[in-house]
Amino acid sequence: MSSPSSLSLERFRLDGMMIACIAYGIYFLLTVQAWMALMQLPRRQHGGKNTEHRLALLFYVFITFVLGSISTALNIKYTQMIWIDDRDAPGGPVVLIKNYMSLRMNFIALAS
Repeated sequence: MSSPSSLSLERFRLDGMMIACIAYGIYFLLTVQAWMALMQLPRRQHGGKNTEHRLALLFYVFITFVLGSISTALNIKYTQMIWIDDRDAPGGPVVLIKNYMSLRMNFIALAS
């Protein structure tokens, strides 16, 4: 049977992932709003410089959304691995949570 401290660690990890998924949904909505606002800017203003800035901002919004999506997807996969795929690993989910940096998947998720 798991100790109370390991159960609380498992609960906090799962709760944190659920909160992260809610935050990703909010991030998605903000990305859509930013994209729509940038698309509605006038094409030319003050000598055409607005077009250059708009494209740069659209590129920034796109890149940050892609990196955020990669990070969230890898964290979801890691959570699936902890609770479902490798549940019966020696030490259980607690060892997988404590050694999270030993997997390349988590390093990429944190870097993105």
